[in-house]
Amino acid sequence: MVAAQTQSTKALLARLRELRLHASRQPEEVVGIGLELERRGTLSKASDEMWDAVEQVAIAATETGQTHLAKTLIASLSSHFSSSTPHRSTYLSGVLKEAEGDLAGAREHYETAIREDETDVASRKRLIALHLSSPIHTLPDAGASSYKALSSSIPASQQPYLAASLSRQKGIHILVHYLDTYYADLAAWLSLASAYASLALYPQALSALAHALVLAPNDPWVALKYAETAYTAGDVHTAWKEFCRVVEMSTEEGDATPLQGAARRAAMGAKLCLPRLRASSSPSDPLLAPAKLDALDLVFSRLLLDAYSKTEGAVGAGVVRKWIGGAVEA
Repeated sequence: MVAAQTQSTKALLARLRELRLHASRQPEEVVGIGLELERRGTLSKASDEMWDAVEQVAIAATETGQTHLAKTLIASLSSHFSSSTPHRSTYLSGVLKEAEGDLAGAREHYETAIREDETDVASRKRLIALHLSSPIHTLPDAGASSYKALSSSIPASQQPYLAASLSRQKGIHILVHYLDTYYADLAAWLSLASAYASLALYPQALSALAHALVLAPNDPWVALKYAETAYTAGDVHTAWKEFCRVVEMSTEEGDATPLQGAARRAAMGAKLCLPRLRASSSPSDPLLAPAKLDALDLVFSRLLLDAYSKTEGAVGAGVVRKWIGGAVEA
């Protein structure tokens, strides 16, 4: 990569624009460009594109710990957008607090912003993320009423984990409320499913993933997540059907390319289902007849053997071949 100092201002702005258009997060590169543009005084010039670049550099600065640069740029954004579109800069002030390690202050900042304007989606999303992912030592203090109500009978060694659970539950509550308004946010449904799963609430996780499947019916990774969650929840029949569907949607007849990505994981998941299906299959279900299961077992074994025999340096390839065993000779 050519050093930012040796490039023209036009070239540097073009590179930032290229990264934005491709949604490519390269925070170190963006900050390097931003520092050079700031040194040249370019970022202080008023234009729509320039403010896009300022916001881009400010976010990258918080991600890389360049808090001094972030403060300067966020102050400029706040001054410029305070009357027209305050949401664009309000949440960044909270992100800066996060970068400085003041997570409690960031939560308070986001909560205040939402109280003042319920349409501030950016602040709401950051508040959700804080509750769902904050480290244990930064979770809500033990003075909260909800904590006191549940902690009296919990051993002291387990109380930090209780606090973690309470924080995730609050994040889930905010996220559910958000999805009542913004139903089409696929990423939010996936986050909700992961949050439920982290609390071992697998039926609720499957319900959230069902909404994700509605929004992305042809995405094999969403279907795979649904299948894996169903398997973890003990719903082997549902998991089996979804694993098979992922393999089917990811492969075509006559395709010379071995199983990859979601399809490979789904084939493994399907094979994990087979012993339990054989033990509990209903004679009235033709799809679970022993002969049908044996035939599909053979298909998945051959697909996996073919995939790992053609993938050089595959991690665990030998283990997979041993796991499949001698059931199939390639």
